Amino acid sequence: MRYKIIETPKKKYRISKKLHSVFFEYFGRVIYDGIWVGKDSEIPNIDGIRLDVIEGCREIGVGAMRWPGGCCADHYHWKNGIGKERYNRHHLLQDPGNPVWRNDFGTDEFLRFCELTGAEPILTANTATGTPEEFLDWYEYVNGPTNTKYGQMRAQNGHEEPYNVKYWGLGNTDENVWHVDFNNPISYAQRYMQFQTLFRAMRDKLYFIGLGLSTRHKLPGWVGQSLNHITQNQKQRGPDALSVHHYLGGAKQGGALCGDAIAYTDDGYYALLDLLERYQYDIDLHRVIIREHTSPKYPATKICFDEWGVWHPEATIENNQNQRQTVRDAIFAALTLHIFYRNSDVVEFAMETQLCNLLQSLFETDGAKCYKTPTFYVMKLFREHAGQYLLPLLPDDVDEDLDTVATISENGEQLTVSIVNRHLYDTKPISLAFAKSAWTVERADVVTADAVRAYNTFEEPERVRDHPFSVPDDMELSIPPHSVVRICLTK
Repeated sequence: MRYKIIETPKKKYRISKKLHSVFFEYFGRVIYDGIWVGKDSEIPNIDGIRLDVIEGCREIGVGAMRWPGGCCADHYHWKNGIGKERYNRHHLLQDPGNPVWRNDFGTDEFLRFCELTGAEPILTANTATGTPEEFLDWYEYVNGPTNTKYGQMRAQNGHEEPYNVKYWGLGNTDENVWHVDFNNPISYAQRYMQFQTLFRAMRDKLYFIGLGLSTRHKLPGWVGQSLNHITQNQKQRGPDALSVHHYLGGAKQGGALCGDAIAYTDDGYYALLDLLERYQYDIDLHRVIIREHTSPKYPATKICFDEWGVWHPEATIENNQNQRQTVRDAIFAALTLHIFYRNSDVVEFAMETQLCNLLQSLFETDGAKCYKTPTFYVMKLFREHAGQYLLPLLPDDVDEDLDTVATISENGEQLTVSIVNRHLYDTKPISLAFAKSAWTVERADVVTADAVRAYNTFEEPERVRDHPFSVPDDMELSIPPHSVVRICLTK
């Protein structure tokens, strides 16, 4: 297989750094143990936040963080999570595995976490059980000057300068269609308009993410009806992005053939990866809806995949929705990111779900112990793609087991190639050629393991991870089976 890489970037296709983002909420051990240990903990921390997780997020260059949900956003009231009194404010949480909600980790702690990692914060407003006035108060708390009621309260709580949060989710994305009965698209559209009305004077300074709907809900007309009502048949500005939730795997509809997290068959391995075409369907659907129901005279509406990932059958309420990850999960993550890169003209955000200890996490923790998952190492490998421009590729053949993306920096001095070989057993020969320039390999790495069903544990924390990959001068490569390769080149 020979790829000719054309070093003329597609200017509309810049890989947003926010495609390498994360989402987390109050389920299970995601926040308490996974992120927050408290300032007095013997576990190394900065202001109560785990140091190993902070450093890991920096290592992979997390672009944005979304919080407090998810489903938790539908009943989160931000005032319970500020001030010293928050430690004594416990209330019921609609999570059978963790029924009492602690408020140790609130708005200031989340925004401190973002500051420590360099990630953009995305705050999700409670449009289900909250009010527009509560949302405006929250905005004032994080962004208002100190001569306002809640800006002064923020200063009293230790942060005098405004946080300047730009990105706001209006509702818990498509999960609302079952969680709080948003089956009526017009009812959500009216709710969206009520919440955004309070921000008309500052609308151009903010970025609002409204509800989209993944194809798994089988309600293809929902998004169009909602968006058309918001834009009043293209006469008004729509949301800056539409959110999509979509989980795939053995625990989700249509995923029975995928099998278990670990003991899957060869057919189950391919069944999961084949499901990824559904992400492309979601993107194609939203492209059409955005084109039909928004006007080009307003800023373009983008797509926000704010929850994506694999959901294996072993992730249940009883085990706090925790699951193991093998090399198959790494391949899944790499192919998913490739889909988002190829659609980066319209896909602006993508949040891996969730950050710690739940579903396709980046970190697993247990007290002071912590290890990084196969998905973490893929995001580490792909960090160089962020901020670069997609390049055209001209293959001389078709091989359905190979998936390749190339990007180039804005100054044209850095080029990154990532290659996924999803074949279980075959090494794939690949030749890289460049249309214009001679390039030198700066470094190359591969994520794989000695067996596709290998997974990391606290006892063997690095069985699946990145390793140096050898690239010959003639660019004739041998890509190992079930592997992800990334090559960084310079002129």
